Amino acid sequence: MRSHRRSIAALAALTLAACAHGAQAPSDSPPPATGLLIDKRGVVTTLQKAVRLVSFRPVLPAANPLAIAIIPPLGNEDTIATRGIAFEYDANGAPMLLSEWPAQSFRIAFGKRDATDPPCALVRYMHNGVVWTTPHGIAMTLQPDGDATYATVEREARALLARGACR
Repeated sequence: MRSHRRSIAALAALTLAACAHGAQAPSDSPPPATGLLIDKRGVVTTLQKAVRLVSFRPVLPAANPLAIAIIPPLGNEDTIATRGIAFEYDANGAPMLLSEWPAQSFRIAFGKRDATDPPCALVRYMHNGVVWTTPHGIAMTLQPDGDATYATVEREARALLARGACR
């Protein structure tokens, strides 16, 4: 019952936030599933709606992403100031999921990274995902939607960094 109440409260908060920013309230039925990993991460929506529901300017990894979603924050209450955005896109035949969150009130520590590491240093997490933080505190993860190797994911992450994902 408590979990159900939290879900209702989260949906109500998302609806209020969406309405306050000119977006339409979600309908009673969920959006159609895309069949992609992003369906399990958040609420799939349009780019125009998504950017109104986050507090930062996200990095668009591809001109035509397969899907875009609003994703829950990394641990704080779900507000415009804390929630993230995800993009699923095709990276040379390998579907990838890029997730981005704004700086929040806790330190993200993965692997052996420490305070002396430069911003945007890629750190491996999971068996085939990478994470990095930008100089402005945006936390980003990249993972494949499928069986891509770590080398494929790391190569794509380096391409994203070269195109501006380290700002």
